[in-house]
Amino acid sequence: MKRTALAAALLAAACSSPAKAVRGTGADGIVVVASNVKDAQLFLDGRFVASLDALPGGVAVAPGTHRLELRHDAYFSSYLEVTVGKAERKQLSLDMAPILP
Repeated sequence: MKRTALAAALLAAACSSPAKAVRGTGADGIVVVASNVKDAQLFLDGRFVASLDALPGGVAVAPGTHRLELRHDAYFSSYLEVTVGKAERKQLSLDMAPILP
């Protein structure tokens, strides 16, 4: 039974995302992304975070360089690399171009 609990804990730790909803530690930075597509999906370092409209306060990230990506079925994906410092708050604008029919 203890092995199962340990395996579950290790799996949960391995699968955890570096991004957290706005509640991070005091050392985390906050990234707030604005876009012309309000329901675009935000990916941080290749991992899905949430839809932009679900993140009005931004996302807490560990200090360092991160790759942001916005995806939506009707738009071309947009990418941006950003460096965030300890306890820094960044406001970013990342617009998307529509896919023509």
